[in-house]
Amino acid sequence: MNEAEFERYVRTGERNKQVMELVHNWCSHAQVRNQGGTGLIAVQTGLPIGMFGMQCDFAPAGGIAGWYLEEGALDFYDRNCVHCDKRQAVRLPNLSQLVGERDRELARRTEAAKRAQAEADAARADRKRRRDALRAGQSPATCALLDDLQALDDHPSDVARTRIVETVKLAPEVLTDPITEYFFELAATRAAGCQTEALLVLRHVGADPARLAAAALNCLNRYESVEVAAGIVMATSGSGDKEAVEAAVPALISVASPPRLQFSDHQRRLQPGPLEAVFAVWPKAVYAAIQRLLDSRHSDAIRTGTAGLKVLAPKDPHILGRFAKTLVTKLARAHLLIDDDAADRDMGMVCSDLQRSIAATLLHEPAATDQLIADFIEGASSEGEARLIRVYGEVFRFAVLGKATLGDDVASVVLTRMIKLASTSNNFTVLSEISQICRDGSGSMLRAARKNLDVVLGAAAVLDARFEGFDAEQKRKSNVTTLDALEADNFRSALDNLRESFATIAARAAEGDWLATESYVDFLTKVDESRTWLISALLKETNHLISTPEGLNLALPELYSGLMGTSNLVRATAAETLGRAGKSRIADLPQLVLEAFVLLLSDRYVIVHQAAAGALENIPLPPHLEQTAGLALLQLIEVYRSEKDIRGFLPRCVKLYLHRFAKEEQLNGGLAAWFIRILNAVPASSNLRELNSMSRFLKDQPSYVDLVIGILQDQSVREYGEEEAIRLAYLIPDAEVLKRADDLAKVAVRRRDRDLYVGAILEILTRAGAWEQAVTAVEASWEDVPDTVPKRRMKWAHRMQVVAVRFEAAVAAGDATQRAALKAEWESLAKALDDDEKQYAERRNPLPSFLRTHRGD
Repeated sequence: MNEAEFERYVRTGERNKQVMELVHNWCSHAQVRNQGGTGLIAVQTGLPIGMFGMQCDFAPAGGIAGWYLEEGALDFYDRNCVHCDKRQAVRLPNLSQLVGERDRELARRTEAAKRAQAEADAARADRKRRRDALRAGQSPATCALLDDLQALDDHPSDVARTRIVETVKLAPEVLTDPITEYFFELAATRAAGCQTEALLVLRHVGADPARLAAAALNCLNRYESVEVAAGIVMATSGSGDKEAVEAAVPALISVASPPRLQFSDHQRRLQPGPLEAVFAVWPKAVYAAIQRLLDSRHSDAIRTGTAGLKVLAPKDPHILGRFAKTLVTKLARAHLLIDDDAADRDMGMVCSDLQRSIAATLLHEPAATDQLIADFIEGASSEGEARLIRVYGEVFRFAVLGKATLGDDVASVVLTRMIKLASTSNNFTVLSEISQICRDGSGSMLRAARKNLDVVLGAAAVLDARFEGFDAEQKRKSNVTTLDALEADNFRSALDNLRESFATIAARAAEGDWLATESYVDFLTKVDESRTWLISALLKETNHLISTPEGLNLALPELYSGLMGTSNLVRATAAETLGRAGKSRIADLPQLVLEAFVLLLSDRYVIVHQAAAGALENIPLPPHLEQTAGLALLQLIEVYRSEKDIRGFLPRCVKLYLHRFAKEEQLNGGLAAWFIRILNAVPASSNLRELNSMSRFLKDQPSYVDLVIGILQDQSVREYGEEEAIRLAYLIPDAEVLKRADDLAKVAVRRRDRDLYVGAILEILTRAGAWEQAVTAVEASWEDVPDTVPKRRMKWAHRMQVVAVRFEAAVAAGDATQRAALKAEWESLAKALDDDEKQYAERRNPLPSFLRTHRGD
């Protein structure tokens, strides 16, 4: 975020604070609520920045919540306050100030619209007098054409437009000299509403090409009748003058390839022909126009310029190089050279378009463009560096999307630049972007890496040295603030990701290549044993090398050494690598390697045995080692059941044992009950998926109900985890539901604020026939809904749930009298809901009031 964005957020928060005070002064019942989260800027400044909306316990209609509270407050006022008799005024100034300003602005606009309409009517009368004067001495057919023009002026329609053009096509003689001059007048202004038809008529009758071209260029200059004018210019590209052509280029670009919209999938019919035709005759004028567009401070003009380069690059590959410096300058200094105000907030899109244009230039002239970017990176701001580095990502995006063929020379240039910047840059964003580019590298990058494998491996070593140096430097610092610590952690993570990224590129490049694999393994063997992080990063990626039997033979000694090594990190990494190797490769491993792996399940270091347990799921073992692994896993479960397990290792071990090692007799012999006691102690909120995966092995145990009740009562289970918790509840057998019906009803009462929980428990209770407890649960949910006007419909809907459950209970009991009374209550509630909906339909219109002609008055 740059300084301008920060200031914009602060201004918004200050305005929201003012509006909030006006709302509170308006009525003591009025409230302002934050309907979203609270961001860092809001925390730092204490300003109301977020999604705020207005609320009131006497409001039958809702409103909108938004970034600008003023809009939401006025919308709420229109829906509710205008009609309210409960208002308790507090003081002045209040919301009436905003309403007055809004109404005065609406009155001003209405008056302006009336003046504009009067001026339009006067202009129409003048045009009628002009047409009446032209009738003198004209034939009936020509007068009929003037009648059609008058009809179009009075009542615009496609039928009238078509009739004018078709009349001239059928009888060109109606266009006498005075009428031709009049049509040139019509082509010069859109006021008469038939500018397009005038151009079409003049083109059909073969009017003077020079005058017609001038008229078309004039239209393009003002973005009027663009498509028809572009067609005329295409046919008369040799006419006109340099200044007129230059002025028309932006409109021609909009016809050829308009700048893309951020949130639109509308497909326009692109017409590059007119721009290409003009460029063939007037290249210097087009160059000058594009230069003027790129030099602009407005994002729309700049994006139009880049769109023009996109169209013309296939015709003139050197055009990109001509503007390369301008493009790079604009991108590097976008925060200085591009306006970013309330009327022009397209910074992200314009920078993206500039990056795409520079990326296209890089594809044509890789070495020169890369050097140009490097020169600007040296003096660029932190934001400018980040914007420039994304150009290289765009190059690979072109290749991934099939929009360009990425040559090995381009890939080599990009890879070399990434390595240089990764080795020297201290910009966290730059390092993160490089990591992303490396992660998404195409086949061209891998071919370039294979040719320069030692350089890529050397980059991983350099990043490892940078990581260790940075870590040592941070340990020497004192008086470190929380923010400094967070930034240091982020930078450390960026270095670590880059180290792994280069190791990944090297391993993927070497995959399937004997010589490259041999070079990779040779580099790994020569790394000093003290550099365990580098060894771990390289060893982690050997799963790419062992994808073939030949690669496995080369990498196996290092993999086995890692399993038996002295470094905890390396042993853990070796175990994880085996887990990613795939079952076909595991089958090729010597038994000695599998024995070494199984020993890691009993390793006393946490990082090692947790990595081994995680890998075990994907590693098939011979029978005798399978039994040993199962016993080791049970031992881990026994050890960890008394530990506070935050990351979920314990439930993952239980899950693995149940799916892979548990026998039916073991489960029935007490193992399932033991596992439930263990799982009762783990945090449910972070392990719901694992618990669901285990539920089929545990559901028949009586204590399974206690596990489910504990999960439903766990306040740390958020809304997005409710469905997982409910799946566990649905598996409770009906017999156990009846035994524990009172306990389940109490859960529903305690969690009556969670509708999904209440609904699930109701379904379980009614399924088993526990009607009394079901009624208790549903009534608690109904009573929990506040009896206020905004919640009235919800209160009625919950009451209908109570009636429905009671009705089912009455059916089960055969109580006909109760059924009749409940039926009457249901019909009364349904009528109340329907009447309420009709009464407040307009005020509850989802459109904001300022988008509707009727504002609930």
